[in-house]
Amino acid sequence: MRFFSNLNLTGKIVTLVALLGALSIIITLYSMHHLYSVDRDYRALIDRDAQASVLIGSALLDLSDASRLVFSVLTEQEEAKMRATQLRLNEQQAQFREKIASIAPLLDDSAPKLEAILAQEQQVFELAGQIIDSAARWRGDRALDIIHSRFDPRLNELRGNMDALRDDIIEHFQSASLQLNAATRSTLLATAISFGLALTTIIGMSAYLSLTQISRPINQLTRTMGQLSHRHYDERIEHTERRDEVGRMAQALQVFRDNMQRADRLELEARASEEIRRISRQLVELTDAMPGAVFQLMVRPDGSQRFTFLSGKAGKFIGQETLVNSSGLRLDGIRVERSAAADQAIEQAIARSLEALQPLDIDMQVALDDRRFWLKTLATARRTDDGSTLFNGIWLDISDIKEQARALEEAKELAEQAAKAKAAFLATMSHEIRTPMNAILGLALLALRHPLEPRQQGRLEKILRAGQHLLGIINDILDYSKIDAEHLQVEAIPFSPRQLLEDVREMFEERAASKGLELRIEAPDELPLLVGDPLRVSQILINYVNNALKFSDRGRVTLRLRLEREDGLVLHGEVEDQGIGLSEQETRSLFQPFQQADASITRRFGGTGLGLAISRSLAELMGGGVGVRSQPGEGSVFWFRIRVAEAALGEQARNLPVAYPRVSAKALNGLRLLLVDDNELNRLVANELLKEAGMQVDQAEDGRHAIDLLEQAHDGTYDAVLMDLMMPEMDGLTATRLLRQNPRFGSLPIIAMTANASQQDIEQCLAAGMNAHVGKPIDEQQLWRTLLQHCLHEEPVQAVPVAAAPVEPVRQGRVLDPKPLEHLQRLVAPERFANMLNMLMEDCRQRGRSFAALAGQADLQPLDQQAHDLISTAGHAGLVQLADLGKAVRQALQRSDVAAARALALQVDRAAADAVRELETRFGVAG
Repeated sequence: MRFFSNLNLTGKIVTLVALLGALSIIITLYSMHHLYSVDRDYRALIDRDAQASVLIGSALLDLSDASRLVFSVLTEQEEAKMRATQLRLNEQQAQFREKIASIAPLLDDSAPKLEAILAQEQQVFELAGQIIDSAARWRGDRALDIIHSRFDPRLNELRGNMDALRDDIIEHFQSASLQLNAATRSTLLATAISFGLALTTIIGMSAYLSLTQISRPINQLTRTMGQLSHRHYDERIEHTERRDEVGRMAQALQVFRDNMQRADRLELEARASEEIRRISRQLVELTDAMPGAVFQLMVRPDGSQRFTFLSGKAGKFIGQETLVNSSGLRLDGIRVERSAAADQAIEQAIARSLEALQPLDIDMQVALDDRRFWLKTLATARRTDDGSTLFNGIWLDISDIKEQARALEEAKELAEQAAKAKAAFLATMSHEIRTPMNAILGLALLALRHPLEPRQQGRLEKILRAGQHLLGIINDILDYSKIDAEHLQVEAIPFSPRQLLEDVREMFEERAASKGLELRIEAPDELPLLVGDPLRVSQILINYVNNALKFSDRGRVTLRLRLEREDGLVLHGEVEDQGIGLSEQETRSLFQPFQQADASITRRFGGTGLGLAISRSLAELMGGGVGVRSQPGEGSVFWFRIRVAEAALGEQARNLPVAYPRVSAKALNGLRLLLVDDNELNRLVANELLKEAGMQVDQAEDGRHAIDLLEQAHDGTYDAVLMDLMMPEMDGLTATRLLRQNPRFGSLPIIAMTANASQQDIEQCLAAGMNAHVGKPIDEQQLWRTLLQHCLHEEPVQAVPVAAAPVEPVRQGRVLDPKPLEHLQRLVAPERFANMLNMLMEDCRQRGRSFAALAGQADLQPLDQQAHDLISTAGHAGLVQLADLGKAVRQALQRSDVAAARALALQVDRAAADAVRELETRFGVAG
C-alpha cells in the first residue's frame, strides 16, 4: 500500500490497468490449458476404448470360428482330417490369447475379468480338444454328448463374459465422456466467473484507492489548514512521507506550520524571557530544598537522551564527575549493579513510558564510589511538539525503606513457618495422645462389663467420664489443627439427611433424657438423597447439639434440616434450644478459636471453645457459613448453610435387596478358575467350595502372583479369575488394570470376590475392568449365577426386588455356626484341620487386640480395612458374631457415625475371646 501511495496519479491508473491485464492473461492461459487437457484425455479415451472394443469383437469371431471347427468334426470321417482340425483349433486359441493379451494394457482396471476370460477360454479349448479326440476314437455320439453337456455351456458363458466386458467398456466410455463434458463446462464457467471477479476487484480497488489515497487525505489536509488558521499547532500533519502530489501538499503545509510557529515563538520569547528567568530561580531554590534530586530528561524520537535539568543534589546519586559531564549521560546508563533481570526491567519500564506516556517508577541498586544504595526514580512523561518525550522526575534514596521491607518479609516468613510448625505439632501431639487415651477408655469399658466391687466400679466410671471428656477436647484440637494446617478435605458422597438427623438424635437421646430435655427432629418428608460430606455435616450438628444440651436445663432441643434453592441447592440446618441464651455482645466472640461467651462459662460448663470455630471452618469448606440468633434467657438458634447436590434418581434404590431363583452348579463342572486372595483360610474355603462344585482351582496370594501365573499359562487355560481387592504386593484393582492392558486377557472374565461391598466399591471394580462383583462371605447362589453369566454366557437370572429391610443389629446370642468348619473338617486331613483351627484362633486373638488399638486412632482407614478382613475371615469360618460386628463397624463408618464405629470396634476383643472359647469347646482343639 505504501508503494501505491508514493505513485503519482498517472502511475496509479497505469498500475490498475496493468493489474487487470495480468489477471486476464492468467485466466485465459488457465482456461486454455485446462481445455487442452480435457481434449487430450478425450482423444486418449476414444483410442483406448475403441481399440479394446475392436479386439473383443475380433476375439469373439475367433471363438465362432473355433466353434465351427468343433462342429465340423462331427461330419468328418477321416481321422487325419480331424487331427488337422485340432491343429487349426490350436492356432485359433493362440490368436484368441494374443488378442486378449493386447486388451490387458488398455484396460488396467479389468485385469480380474480378463484373467477370468482366459481361464474360461482354456476350459473351452480343452473341451474342444476332448470333442475332437472323442470323434476320432468313438465317432459322433460321445463327442455330441460333450458338446451339449459341457462345451456349449462353457462357450456361452465365455461369450457372455466377453459381451459384458465390451458393455463395461462402452459404459466406461460414456461415463468418462460425460465427466469430460462436465469438466469443459466447469472450465468455461470458472473462466467467466474469474473474468467477472477480476473486473469487480479492479473496480472496487479503484474506488477504495480513490477514497483512501486521494479524497480522504485531501480532506484531512484541508481540515489541518483550518486549524492552522486559528493557530492550533497540536494536530499532526499526515501523509508527509508520501511522494505523490498529496505528499508534496502535506510537506508544504508542514513548512507553512513551522514558519507560523517560529514567528509566534519569537513573539512570545521576547515577552517571556524575564518571566522564565524568574521562574528558573524559584525552581532551583525549591529543588535544592527537596530531599531528593530533581531532573528533566529529553528523549528524542531517534532514541537519543539529554538531561535538560539536574538539581544540585544529583551528584549524590550519580556522582559529581558524572554531574559535571552529564551531556552524554543516559537514564539507563547510571552505574547500576548489573544483572540480566535488572537490565530487562529498566528497559521495559522506559519503553512503556515512551510508548504510552505512563509514569516512570524504577527501583535500582546503584554502586557509587565505595557505597551501594537503592535509588528510586519517579517521573512523569509527556510528548513535546517535535515528537520527543520529556521526563520530569526525582531521584530518592530508599535504602532504609528497602531494608525495612526485607526485615518485614523475613518476619512474615518466620511467622508463617511458626504457624505451620504449631499446626503440625498440634496435629501430631493430638494424634499421639488420642491413641493411648482410646486404649484407656476401651480397657475401662471392658473392665466395667465384669462384676466389680462398688468402690472399684466407681473409680473406673470416674476414669471413663474424665477420659471421655479429655478425648473430646483432644478431638477438637485435632480437627482444629487439621483445619489450621489446611489438611482437612471434604467428600462428595450420597447421604440421607433424614437418616443423619436420626443418627444424631440417637447419639444424644440418653443424655438429653438424663437432663429432662426433649430432643426433637424436624425435616420435610420430601427431603431427597443428597451429595455432600455427611461426616462433616454431622460433626457440625453434634457440636451444636452438645452446646445446646450443655447450656439447657429445661424445655426441648430441636434439630432441623431443609433444602433451599439459591444458585443451586443449599442445605440449611439449625439447632434450637431453650437454654440460657446470649446477648448481642456475647454472640460477637462466638465461632472464634478458644473463645466462649465469657470466662465464667468455661469455669461452670467446661470446654475449649473450639467446637464452634471448627463448625464455622467446616461450613466454609463446604461453601457455606454459620450464624446464631439468640436472646438472653430465651434460648438460641445456631444455624449453618452448606452447598450440596441432589443425588441421581437411582441412588436411593441402589442397595435394595433382591430375590433370585436358585440355580444349579452342575453346568459349571469342569471350569478352571484362578483364585486370588492373600488370606490362606479364605483361599482354602473358596477352593473347597469350588472343587465340590466340580471346578478346577489354581491359587495366587496377590495380584502380582496372579499376573505371573496368567502370563505363563497358555491362552484359554483359565475360564475366569476370582480376584480379591485388598492384598499386599499388588491389590486386585491394579492387577486388573494391568491385565486389561494386555490384549491376551481382554476378554478373560475377572470377577471381584471381596468383602468391600459398597456401591462405590462395585463401581471401582467395574471401572478397573472387572466383569462383576461377588461379596464375602460368599453367597453360593450369587457366585454360581455370576460364573454362569460370564463363563458360559448364559442370560443373567432376573432379580425380583423385595422391600428394603433395616440393618440387622449385631447378634449377641449366636457366636458360632459350626456348619462351614464341619464341612471343612470332612474335606481335609485331621492334622491339617487342627493346624488351620489353631491359626484361626490366633487370628481371632490378634484381631481383638488390633480393633481395640485402632478404635482410638484418628485415621479410620485401617479400622475399615480390618473390618473388611474380619467379615471375610469370620464369615468363611462361621464366626457369626464376629462377622456381624465387622459388618456393623463398616456400616457405621459408611454412614459417618464415628462414635458408633469406635464403640463397636471395642466389642470385637470380647467377641473374639468368646469365639476362641466356642471353637475350643466345639472342636476340642486347644489354642
